[in-house]
Amino acid sequence: QRGVTPATTKDNKEKSRWYLGSFAWLIWVSCVGLQWITTASSAASLVFGYISMEGQYRDCMVELPTGHAILNATLPVMLIHPVLVSQLMAMLGQMHAILTALHTAEFFQVDPRAWLRRYTVGVLGPYFTLVFGYFVCTLSFVFGYVFLLPLFTFSATLTAGVSMVLFKLVMPYLKAKEGEDKEAQEKFAKELKEAGGEGCTGWCNSAWAKLWCINIVQGFPRSCRDQLREVLWWFDAWKDPAYGILEFENLLDRQIAATGPLGVVVFAVFSPLGICMFAQLDDKQDKVKDKSLKTFTDMNDMMSVCTLSFFAITLSPWLIGATWSAFFAYQGQGESMAFVAEFYRHTFAAFTGTVDLSLPAFDLDFTVLWKGTWYDFVEMWDFMALAPDELLEISNALTGASFGFSLGKVLVSWGLSGILSVLKLLPDNWEMVGGRNIPLGASALRTVDAGAFLISMGEDIDVVGFNEAFGEVIKVRDDDGLYEFSVEKAKDKTVHFRFDVAILAQVFGEKLVALGLDGCEGMHGNIDVFKGMQIKELNLKFCNSLEGDIVVFKGMEL
Repeated sequence: QRGVTPATTKDNKEKSRWYLGSFAWLIWVSCVGLQWITTASSAASLVFGYISMEGQYRDCMVELPTGHAILNATLPVMLIHPVLVSQLMAMLGQMHAILTALHTAEFFQVDPRAWLRRYTVGVLGPYFTLVFGYFVCTLSFVFGYVFLLPLFTFSATLTAGVSMVLFKLVMPYLKAKEGEDKEAQEKFAKELKEAGGEGCTGWCNSAWAKLWCINIVQGFPRSCRDQLREVLWWFDAWKDPAYGILEFENLLDRQIAATGPLGVVVFAVFSPLGICMFAQLDDKQDKVKDKSLKTFTDMNDMMSVCTLSFFAITLSPWLIGATWSAFFAYQGQGESMAFVAEFYRHTFAAFTGTVDLSLPAFDLDFTVLWKGTWYDFVEMWDFMALAPDELLEISNALTGASFGFSLGKVLVSWGLSGILSVLKLLPDNWEMVGGRNIPLGASALRTVDAGAFLISMGEDIDVVGFNEAFGEVIKVRDDDGLYEFSVEKAKDKTVHFRFDVAILAQVFGEKLVALGLDGCEGMHGNIDVFKGMQIKELNLKFCNSLEGDIVVFKGMEL
């Protein structure tokens, strides 16, 4: 989700095709596609590595009384190995980027949210069903809860700590500074325009250059915050202000649902414990179980991917360790507790001094993209003729190639942005001038937040695009061209409509004559923004978060 996708249309009202941007967009999507291919190939090479090891060193493996190797018996659970899971989650994020780019380019009528769900269910559904089904059927969960729960709690606590820092510190800070940063940027743009004067070379003066240099220095923190908002937008996962208000002091209350960030930590990060807590919730009042589930159904797409990553990666060592322990006990040879002790010793080796930690070494040799990647990709398919360590090296090389392609897509965006900046200094009728790069986060947010979509439209109200994304909500009257806004036929009014009502007044103004927000509990703001408008049809039933005095509607022909 880093960076932006090149625009394929110009900034004019006609939104005509920008061919230079379209070419850059094609390269950008190709880089993301190659990321997906190399990541998938790296995961395949890891699997081939095990097959090669099993074929060449089968005689060295510990066996069950039935003659089967323990590693082979636990193979279904090994599919959730942390490295494999991280690669699958990366591929999920890359697929989301491709779908978002297709949506922004308007080459295809693609619903990123729907297609991402299809991809997730089709690819990961059978995968996780096999893993968790085998884990339960072999009774490995008993060994996990009895012997290895402290190990899981340790890794989950670290993950929960990082996620809560993002939820409770970073995102609130970025949101608090958003208005201030926007005002500062608008002020700078206005002053720069005044200093530039008229004409295509009006910017070539000392006042303009001085302002530009001052902004580079003083605007650096603002620019960093803007970049973080684009990258971490999905951690602002819930628009309902009531989410997450109930914190840890109410965690054990059976009649209170853990929602928002706390719900993610309890039910996703600490999932073995969260399942038990969810089961004991008293659902007789207020449907607390439904509220907890709504935490996950209401979050945006990228936050869903992130939560799934939290769930799978933290759970992975616990599942594998429990299954190994179970089958070690099933073989009936040796001390089962000795194996569990060895597992603990291995997990905490970094704290006992038996393993030295060092900083990772980065090898930024870009020649690997065209010198070694293709040969590695071709060679790995003859995996039975290769040694396991060779296949691991091929996997690492392909992972490095994926990282190289990720840098490539950023360079494409930066290059196009630089070209656009130069062309903007030329006369306004220069035909090659196109639109600005489109932030991935902002574009993806438009598919789940109706308010973000309305803001992005500006003066040109895209009725067709809005209704395609959120249902038949906006209607234009044939006789007078005025607008009716009603969520009666919306696809999901509780999820998509959680913005400030001031956005409606800003976008539609006095042209809004009908407003129906029945059941939109997440809508908030002050109804004073409708003062002076001539709304004739009004329905604000169950909009409990709205503020202001209804006297504002006095005088309207409702």
